[in-house]
Amino acid sequence: MRMKSKLIFAALLASCFVMDAQKVTNGPNLDNDRDNKMNRMLDGEDGNFYTYRIRTKGKGTSYFIEKYSKDALKPTFSKEVDIEEDRYTKVEDVRFAVDNVNIFIRQYDKKADKMTLYYRTVSSKGAVSTKLQEILNINTDHYEFVDFDIYQNPSRTKYLVKASFKENKEGQYKTKFILYDAKSMKQISTKEVAMKLFSGQQMGFSFFGGFSAKNTDFIGLMLDDDDNIYFGYNYLDKSSTEKNYKYKLAMNILSAKSNTPQVVELEFDDNYYVGNIKFTKPNATQIVAGGFLKDVIERKGRDLVKVGIFSFTVNTEKGKIDSKVVSLFDDKILANLESNAKRSRYFKYKMDYIIPKGNAVYYVGEQYREQEVTTYNANTHTTETHWEYEYMDVIVAKLNQKGEFEWIKNTPLRINMTLGFPHVFKQYIAVTTNKAIYILNDEHEKNLERYKKADFEPSDLKNMSGIHGTNFIASSVDLTNGAIKHQLVFANEDYCFAPIQEKNFAYMPPSDTENFVPGKDNEIVIYTEDRGRDRFSKISFE
Repeated sequence: MRMKSKLIFAALLASCFVMDAQKVTNGPNLDNDRDNKMNRMLDGEDGNFYTYRIRTKGKGTSYFIEKYSKDALKPTFSKEVDIEEDRYTKVEDVRFAVDNVNIFIRQYDKKADKMTLYYRTVSSKGAVSTKLQEILNINTDHYEFVDFDIYQNPSRTKYLVKASFKENKEGQYKTKFILYDAKSMKQISTKEVAMKLFSGQQMGFSFFGGFSAKNTDFIGLMLDDDDNIYFGYNYLDKSSTEKNYKYKLAMNILSAKSNTPQVVELEFDDNYYVGNIKFTKPNATQIVAGGFLKDVIERKGRDLVKVGIFSFTVNTEKGKIDSKVVSLFDDKILANLESNAKRSRYFKYKMDYIIPKGNAVYYVGEQYREQEVTTYNANTHTTETHWEYEYMDVIVAKLNQKGEFEWIKNTPLRINMTLGFPHVFKQYIAVTTNKAIYILNDEHEKNLERYKKADFEPSDLKNMSGIHGTNFIASSVDLTNGAIKHQLVFANEDYCFAPIQEKNFAYMPPSDTENFVPGKDNEIVIYTEDRGRDRFSKISFE
């Protein structure tokens, strides 16, 4: 980067750096068993929230649902939920709806070749259901031939179970969408498509940006309050070859009144791969779909890397695109992301939020690098595999009422992580007020001083791999012009903000699980911990 552009970028950060903390109110120290690990927080009813905790000690595992007051940040109750523990039983998801925490559990019967999805409840009064309640079973001769996902509508009155499966090795995959009333858990409707729609890390990824061939790749879903289903997927283009896979993007609309999906092709001017997609519904007849796109064109000399952000507005009645906009990142944006042409080929991009606000729509996501590393042990003649993650920047973009990306900004994120399995975490919190989007995350303590200097490049920022000794900061992104202000919220000296609440692969929360709950207006409740001790804290904005 030339000195001039370096100075401009640094000056923008330094000019808007302040050290005034947001208002923080710490709750009392909790007396939980240190082995009782936090897994996730769930927003509840009437100023309350819930936690899902897991205790693994000795030979057994215990599961707990706890209720807390958002005002006092003290527990109302803690209830243990009995879940049979074996290799074929797994907690699929934990959700709150209509005065109940629902724990969804999958269990495979190897003798009967049957996968069953159950649920158990803990009511807002603390009553624990006495037994598993069956809601769905699928005939299949292998545990791994079934993939479940649980969704809720915005008002949290319905559950949608996506069950993608095949009956045997030679069978064809299909996907059922089963809608349930959240209060009675009775089935409302069932729809089916002849597609494999598995979630998670289903597509092989190479360090150099290539993907193994796959006919379809499920990348996101939304259930609206009118029981309509929208989901996005990549599919393999007919022009693909074994050396050059090309993918196209499409969205299906499953109307509440129809069992036949409308297919909407989301076409670009070139072939791009889209890692995930998010939806928002501005009105009864439109759905907005947005995400990041990327393509790496290998060629002699310097490879061509194209990265950008897109948004499609689709008319749900006609199944037609009303408008679309694509903005490719230029050299300036890539430099600010420390994602120049050489490094950019290794990064992936994940859209986390689409936020309608006033006459604009805001897109928030993160950039990260994922690398699978295999090592050989000459003494044992075995190989070991782990995954290395480098989280690099949160990206915020504004789509104005003209249908244009008015600005694209980034705020640094520098976190390294090594896992024994592939899993992408949301390493930050995004909170929207009437004036700004706040990005909250842990930060290396030396980076705050670097923001003040006029002669640093993004590569000068230090990465971190732990929590203690870092800072928890809030970066406000002005909704009007994108101006960024960095604020110190608190130092992670004893109690620290813990973005990763569970690292055990057996109990991993979904990648999009939030690690906060909303409080009153412009207020959130977060979880903080100190080597097994824990408490909750409230943060107020503006």
